[in-house]
Parts: sequence; C-alpha cells; structure tokens
Amino acid sequence: MSSNNNFYEADCVIQNAGIWADYKNVSKSELEERVVWRDNKLITLKEAKIKFDEFGKPITPIQTGKKGRGLLGRYGPNHACDPIITRFNLYKCKFEFIAVKRNDTGQWAIPGGMVDPGEKVSQTLRREFTEETCKKSDKKIIDKIFSKCNETILYTGPTYGDPRTTDCAWIETYVANYHIYYNLWSKIKLTNQPDENSAVSWISCNSNNLYGDHYYFVKLAKKNAIKHIYKLFLKTITIILLFGLIIGLYINNYNRNNNNVISYYNYEL
Repeated sequence: MSSNNNFYEADCVIQNAGIWADYKNVSKSELEERVVWRDNKLITLKEAKIKFDEFGKPITPIQTGKKGRGLLGRYGPNHACDPIITRFNLYKCKFEFIAVKRNDTGQWAIPGGMVDPGEKVSQTLRREFTEETCKKSDKKIIDKIFSKCNETILYTGPTYGDPRTTDCAWIETYVANYHIYYNLWSKIKLTNQPDENSAVSWISCNSNNLYGDHYYFVKLAKKNAIKHIYKLFLKTITIILLFGLIIGLYINNYNRNNNNVISYYNYEL
C-alpha cells in the first residue's frame, strides 16, 4: 500500500501493474485515447474534453479529496456493467430484483463487475451475473434472459457515487434491465459467490441502503418493469377483445344463417 496524506493505492493495484492495472508512468497520449460513455456511445477522453493534471493523469469531473487510484486499477475511466434482473412477485405484489450482499460493505448491490480487456459489454453482463448469482442454472435459461430483444439500456456513464471513486480514477458503467416472467425466474437456481458476497436473493426494488448509485439504477429498472407489465396487460386485453369480437361475429353469422333456414322452411310450408 502506498499512502501519503490523502494518497492511496491498494497493494493489489500496484502488484498487478501491466495485468489489469496501469503502470504509474502510463503516458498522457495513451490515456487520452481511453473512452467514456456519452449518449450511449463511447468517445475518447480527448473528445470528451476531460482535463488532465500536471502529472498527465485525467482529473475526475467531481472532487473527492482522494489522491491516487485507490482500489481502481486504471487512471481515468474503469469500465463496469450492471445487469438488473427484475420480476413481479404476485405473492407479495412487489417488483423485485436479484441482488447480492457484498462482503466489503455489507450492502445489497446489483451483481455487476468490471469489463475484462477485450471483452464485449454483452459478455460482461452475462458473465458477472452468472458468476455471482446462478452458476448452477441451465445455460439455455441464461440465454433467454440475456437475449438482446429482452434488454433495455437504463444508463451509460459515470457512477461517481461508487465509494472507490478518486480524483484521478472513476467507474463508467453500462446498466441494463432484463425483466422476466415466471417461465424463466422459476427456473433460476440462485447460488452465492462467497469470496465476494455473503448472500444472493430476490429483494424489493424499493429497498434502501443499496451500494453506491445502485438505488438510483434500481428505480430506473422498476419503472421499466412497470412498462413491461402495462404492455402485457394491454396485449392481454386486446387479445380478449379480439377473441370476443370473433365469437360475437360467429354467433351473429350462425343466427343469421339459422334464421334464413327457418324462413325458407316456413316459406315452403
């Protein structure tokens, strides 16, 4: 550990330089080409007009008073993903999401994590969720949950509320919601990842004291889940009305034909 007043860089960061962490002498030109989220698109720090300090390191857009990278490996943006899997619990009449209880803070959190070098966001979302919550679940179920047609992007950008944020390192996250119904959530086998979390469970979307900015992200997921239920309700009502209309037309046509037959026999008589 390196420390000097408010300066802090964890031993694991220093020891993993060149692996998942930066060398201290990483060049400004290299850092300028790193990317951040803007309007759901990735642009470079140079394009985003991120300022740099006298040592050639990017300055986090908010002040934290924390010098060095702390627990974060990279100067500037450290990219993460947060998949929020939601359901409507009919028994409790509540919207819920799959959450993990972190070992480091004891808070419930979205089961997300860092994007590995060369990894696509879609791969990270799926990998982190599976590793932290449901290693024993059927791969086909996971495929259906993370199908692109089931994804709603809720937020892309910095998450300054994360306690790991420092004056020269922050997290950029991609938050997506996957709302599922009984046919899928009933088949998920929740399994904890004990080296990172103490528990995994479905919890209410109204839960307070969530990790970092996760409270805000879960509220966005709940709003999206409500839209899903509303669309399902409208679809169901439409199908019922159409079915009723078809039955009504059939009965009306049947009665008309029956009346024509009766009229014909009456005429013959």
